[in-house]
Amino acid sequence: MAHRHVRCAGHAALQVYGPPRRLEIHLARQRRPRTPLPSPREPRGVARLLPGGARRAGRAPGGGRARRRGARFHRARARGRRAEGTAVRAVPARAHPPVCAGRHRFRPRGRAPVSPPLASAPAAGAPAQLGLGPRIAYGASAFGENLAINSINQLAFAVFNLTLLVSPVLVGVALALPRLLDLFLDPLVGGWSDRLRSRWGRRKPFILVGAVLAAAVATAMWYFPADRTPAFYFWWLALGSAAMAVAYSILIVPYGALGLELVSDYHERTRLMGTKSVLHKASGIVNQWLLKWVQLAGGGNLVAGGRLCAPVIGGTIALLGLVTVWKTPERAAAAHGPAAPRVSLLQSWRITLGRFDFVRLCLAQILIFASLLVIDNTGFYLNVFYVNGGSMGTGAWMKGWYGTAMQAGGMLAVPFIVRLSRRIGKKQTLLLCITLLGVGGIAKWFCYVPGAGWWLLLPSALMAPGLVAVLVLIPSMTADICDLDAAESGARREGMYNAVLAWAIKVALSGSIFLSGWVLAATGWVTGLKENQSAETFFAMRVVFAGGTLVFAGLAAWLIAGYRVTPAVVAAAQARAAKRI
Repeated sequence: MAHRHVRCAGHAALQVYGPPRRLEIHLARQRRPRTPLPSPREPRGVARLLPGGARRAGRAPGGGRARRRGARFHRARARGRRAEGTAVRAVPARAHPPVCAGRHRFRPRGRAPVSPPLASAPAAGAPAQLGLGPRIAYGASAFGENLAINSINQLAFAVFNLTLLVSPVLVGVALALPRLLDLFLDPLVGGWSDRLRSRWGRRKPFILVGAVLAAAVATAMWYFPADRTPAFYFWWLALGSAAMAVAYSILIVPYGALGLELVSDYHERTRLMGTKSVLHKASGIVNQWLLKWVQLAGGGNLVAGGRLCAPVIGGTIALLGLVTVWKTPERAAAAHGPAAPRVSLLQSWRITLGRFDFVRLCLAQILIFASLLVIDNTGFYLNVFYVNGGSMGTGAWMKGWYGTAMQAGGMLAVPFIVRLSRRIGKKQTLLLCITLLGVGGIAKWFCYVPGAGWWLLLPSALMAPGLVAVLVLIPSMTADICDLDAAESGARREGMYNAVLAWAIKVALSGSIFLSGWVLAATGWVTGLKENQSAETFFAMRVVFAGGTLVFAGLAAWLIAGYRVTPAVVAAAQARAAKRI
């Protein structure tokens, strides 16, 4: 088994390639320079450092006793390696000189690694890699939180506008106004979770409480009294959305922060977010079929169907939150170490918004979501009343299928995005995915025509990589920015950064919903006419539906093109942060 001994300050150190954490292996306390321990099998070309600095290959003199001592050592080392999964490799004699100042530091495992040797140092206690089980457990709440927020957004227009006759503008206002709470609530939750120290950790208590509250709101939302005025239903929707905004903040901000600090390796972060995104997209498939399932459950009555499906939705959200709390490890140093210094809300915003690369990510995320959501309801109305001639059943069926194509396409794109980001970088991969988003916008013009049928699936499939790249790459890039901040300030502020990132997502969601009603009204849509709209109205709707995607995607690409954080910058920041430990 190949190895290399190095003498330094009276110690014998062994360079070990294994799980990237700092190891200290003191093989022997040497009072005087002696010949290194021999190896029972020495491959050709393995160099040794002998007393006086000379190098030689092969067996070192020392007699049978030294050889037996070396054999015992290598057997013990092999047993330990099998127990901990540590791989030991031969190292060129002149590569990576050891650092010895009372301890020895070692390179992590990898092939000509892009990640720096001290990648795990800034996040003390955070592993560089995470097994499949913990990754799935962490991603379980991504399924739940997406189901919680979209169980309302996906059904609100169909139930409150088309069934309960609330104006589409008022529906958009009711869904968007509660998001003003997030302007203050998200940073408060993020800062509180950064400072919390408890026996259960600093993120998990929030995740559990948020999941239970979101489940309760998602269930109670559809049990409104019958035979009331549209104004009453408007306020019911507005108050229910406000309650969901509070529960969602308590859940999503600490949950996202847990993912930012869960692993320390530059590329492993993308892998973790990829697993999370697969489960998020699986929830998206369920969301696309909610309208159809509610319609079937209620026998065509959306109100009755919503009341039958709501308890199932709420129970799923609570159960998945419990899985994340139970099975996801939380970094011990973060959960039980010293609390971050308390800062004011204004100062917290100033710190995070002072990172211009982070601001670029937030704005690009808003634009990418807007490229879909601002015009999503316009596309739904085109699907039902223009493509399918006013048939709600056929339109709901096709909505489920083209939504499934988008979510399934996103799931299939995740492994390619993760691999491509390792080869060409996160920034270039994100730009490529945004380009596909624009191509999907062009396809909308040609596919949303009367009698299009299954052609409605093509734009969704083309846009899928661009939307899933937001969920995979932007959180991974945010974790890199957290390392830069930690190198300069000495404090880990994942909670605050994720609070701003989550707030940007909510701004995109609520702003898109708010604008979607106005956009639909601006095209000349009249609810009472339904499929009998004028040709000019349908033409304006198609222009907005296709052109809006192109404009938003182009602006997002321009922002990402100016992003400047590279692996070398992150490596230098992690090395500086390691000196603070």
